[in-house]
Amino acid sequence: MSKRCYFIGAPGGAGAVTGHFKALGEELARRGNEVKLLFPRGAGAVAGSDGDNPEFLSWPSPRPTRLADALFLARLIRRHHPDCLFANFAAVNWMILIGWLSRVPCRIVFYHTLSSAIDKNTQTSQAFRVRMLRFRKRQVFKLATHVVANSKAAQQDAQGSYGLRQGKCSAQPLGLADPAKWLPLALASEREDMVVCAGGFDRNKGQDVLIEALALCGEKLGTAKIEFLGAGPLLDSVRTRAGQFGLLDRCLFRGAVSHAEVLRHMSRAKAVVVPSRSEAFGFVNVESLAVGTPVIASRVGGIPEVVRDGVDGYLVPPDDPETLAGTLVKLLGNPALRELLGRNGRQRFLESYELSKVVIGQTDWLESLSIN
Repeated sequence: MSKRCYFIGAPGGAGAVTGHFKALGEELARRGNEVKLLFPRGAGAVAGSDGDNPEFLSWPSPRPTRLADALFLARLIRRHHPDCLFANFAAVNWMILIGWLSRVPCRIVFYHTLSSAIDKNTQTSQAFRVRMLRFRKRQVFKLATHVVANSKAAQQDAQGSYGLRQGKCSAQPLGLADPAKWLPLALASEREDMVVCAGGFDRNKGQDVLIEALALCGEKLGTAKIEFLGAGPLLDSVRTRAGQFGLLDRCLFRGAVSHAEVLRHMSRAKAVVVPSRSEAFGFVNVESLAVGTPVIASRVGGIPEVVRDGVDGYLVPPDDPETLAGTLVKLLGNPALRELLGRNGRQRFLESYELSKVVIGQTDWLESLSIN
């Protein structure tokens, strides 16, 4: 098979999603393809020289949505004649539109977020704007040759929300580099008396539901404390709610921390709680499995595709603090159960979500696509 040129519009920073697409670019390059990784300006990407493969480049803007970004991409396309564009997040609109105008044969969108998650986080005053953005996305998706969703739930959402035919849309999970290569993973009996809840503070993530559950648990939690990792618009209101229930001595609000710190906190905790109201994939669930920490998560979206109820964690209804409270008390009170679930989860991660395996499968798929 002749070698190809791939452009990958990746998110910036040091998070797991960025790591996935960097690894994808590296695997494509290892196989002899030419790869250009495009990162938002100032997002922590290291620019490579012209001789590097994959080459790391930066968009002109922190969010590649301006005319300057379109012109930058058009020049790159004229220079390198890519066979395939793989677009994520804010890079989707320009990469697909300019790619279509430039007759790039393969134009792929990676679909990360459920429509229901956007709706839950949208204020009434913003509803019209969201409808217009969704209409624009529908037009962009028509110009894409493929849409890749991060879960089967996200695939179904993309098909239902944007009218995509089934053959155009597929589901492929994201992968995570094995943290056990640099992070010691403690046995359940050696874990700190701690529960972790990691995620941005918005309505969709459901930290308020966890606060309600903690209030219902009362003294049944013993001395366990809850670490909230993340920042966002609802942080102050969740902290205030914790104060109203007298839980500020139990709830530790750590703010935004690095991805490596999230994994460190999880690896020392007895459990991870993911009380989301909507979730396409829920990378935090994969992170929990990777460090052998049992997870209690909402049965929504793509989460049941990751967490097997009663095998490596527990699934509970969203917006149900009573069930969440009972499950949390049950798990914290049973070290043998936590050990079993954690061990099962770790094996699940290695078989299904370890980065090298996922990236090899995704690279095989990319190279199998017909380039006309």
